[in-house]
Amino acid sequence: MNYDANPVHLLYNNEELRDRINMIMDSRDHTTGITFVNLCYQVMQMAFQENMVKKVEDTIITSEELAPEEQVRVSRILWELIWDHKIFLLFGRSELLGLSNGEDRFVKY
Repeated sequence: MNYDANPVHLLYNNEELRDRINMIMDSRDHTTGITFVNLCYQVMQMAFQENMVKKVEDTIITSEELAPEEQVRVSRILWELIWDHKIFLLFGRSELLGLSNGEDRFVKY
């Protein structure tokens, strides 16, 4: 068995990825939202659960980070959702956020 620590590539097409992002956004509280880093992590975890991660046979993926090109796809979808008035950026701090306090968050309208 081999181990792969390279950033993760997804098998979702853009529409499927958008659906997963919307599912994650729907599950978040409208007062705290979700940071970009947390969103990418949750998308990646969902992809692992759905076997939608590109991997080589007999290899265990150990990375906890999306590949840069996947982060760009997530960013583009977030911008589309902002332009469509589905989500917005929430600035400021919240005592509920702990370690991610001070990071900008995406929140569903």
